[in-house]
Amino acid sequence: MYKVICKNLGFDCNFIVNNKDKEILAINFGEHLQVSHKQYYPKNEIFGFIDIQNKKQDNSELMKNKKLTHVDDYGSFRLEKWNLGHRNFP
Repeated sequence: MYKVICKNLGFDCNFIVNNKDKEILAINFGEHLQVSHKQYYPKNEIFGFIDIQNKKQDNSELMKNKKLTHVDDYGSFRLEKWNLGHRNFP
């Protein structure tokens, strides 16, 4: 499934296109750019937009699914010489 968000390309527009076929998506998005924004982009540049946005989306999905490697408990970082409630300096 491919997705293009017009706002992510720098336009002040909430247009979003989803499609399984990259060719149809490029045609629909190209028409939107010509009608709404009065700009023409060649098909190869539109394919570049699609690839860039879908790589970013795939990376964000991988980050969401990836287990966190940092430690959420501050106690493991505490040094043994520092005791709570005790005088910690000479």
